[in-house]
Amino acid sequence: MGHFHEILIDWHHRLSMGFLLSSVPTFLLTTAITAPFGRHAPTEASEMKWWHGPLVDAKLSWMAFELPNLLWSYYCYNHFNSLIGIHHSVGRGVSLNALLLGLFVAHYVNRAIIYPLRMNEGSAKVPLIVTVSACSVTALNGYLQAVYLCNIKSLGTMTLSLDNSQHFIGLIIFLSGMYINIHSDSVLRNLRRSNTTPSTNQKQYFIPYSPFFKYVSCPNFAGELLQWFGYCIMSEFSLPSVAFCVYTAGNLIPRAVAHHKWYLREFKKDYPKQRRWAVLPGVV
Repeated sequence: MGHFHEILIDWHHRLSMGFLLSSVPTFLLTTAITAPFGRHAPTEASEMKWWHGPLVDAKLSWMAFELPNLLWSYYCYNHFNSLIGIHHSVGRGVSLNALLLGLFVAHYVNRAIIYPLRMNEGSAKVPLIVTVSACSVTALNGYLQAVYLCNIKSLGTMTLSLDNSQHFIGLIIFLSGMYINIHSDSVLRNLRRSNTTPSTNQKQYFIPYSPFFKYVSCPNFAGELLQWFGYCIMSEFSLPSVAFCVYTAGNLIPRAVAHHKWYLREFKKDYPKQRRWAVLPGVV
């Protein structure tokens, strides 16, 4: 068991490092090619590429995007928890491993189940290549995060003391980002729903407004980046958490820039002048 565990730790470390390094080509690729789904989905058959593959229902595709994270969390929680006592609070504190896994699961319950079920009818279908690519990434990430928290390292307990100030700061950042993400997604969903023409099911886009949209075009992405930065802080900048955060930035920032450019093309002079940034005010 000890030798096997050493091999597992080494394998996990190599995969985590590979995931971190893959953020660079991911950033370059998603900057050069905008993933063809959502507002960037092909509107005519002539715009489809052979490598896009068949189109998948948007709700099913989103579930497939995110579900591997939940499956790995469930598996690891039920098979590896005895190694670090993730089931238990120690003394008067709360297991940081359990708390981090709980936050991870809460996010993906929203993304894999609640978000798809609340999607508007008639949402643009997603090319199979996007579904498969995203599912592959979340399968790897779900493995890295869940195995680390359940079977690699115990992070100790979180108590009401100054010794845990880093963990509380991370938790506040995570929860703030989660609220921004969910609220902004809700604004976008309700805007599309209220402006879909029932007779043709053609979506007419409008400019979203809420406090979080004041300076950036994609506060939903900004919120998610905040979440995983807070997750990194709470997990004491473990390699898998850093890899996840950096990879997410490498994927979301180019897409946010593409969204921002789309808004400027679509609405031109009507687009709010103070909304100058794509995702991070003063940065990009």
